[in-house]
Amino acid sequence: METPTMSDSPGQQDKRTFGSAARFGVAVVGVALLVLALTLAWVSGCKSGSGPDSLANCETLQRQSFALGAPLILFAGGVVAFIRTYQVWRSGERWWGWQGVGWFLLVLMLIALTMTAPLALL
Repeated sequence: METPTMSDSPGQQDKRTFGSAARFGVAVVGVALLVLALTLAWVSGCKSGSGPDSLANCETLQRQSFALGAPLILFAGGVVAFIRTYQVWRSGERWWGWQGVGWFLLVLMLIALTMTAPLALL
């Protein structure tokens, strides 16, 4: 983690804070997409047709990892972003970038959960 130097202006510190928040958000979304792709590839071997019973032949572990893998990663990333928001706020820097990333990740978690959980857990 970079520490601000005496030559850094407040505007440079704000850009650095926002940049690190944006990089964190992109990394978490990338990991969640990778996990979703891997679990989708794993489940595709037992998938039968389409519709509500398409995953009936899959094992419980396969269905649960498909339904909860990516949403759990996005949720954990959102919680970490909110913890970082508090830390940045306590240090007197601009915290809004981290809070925005936290809300973005939690919204993505809800979208991913509503797309995968009904199909895999029912």
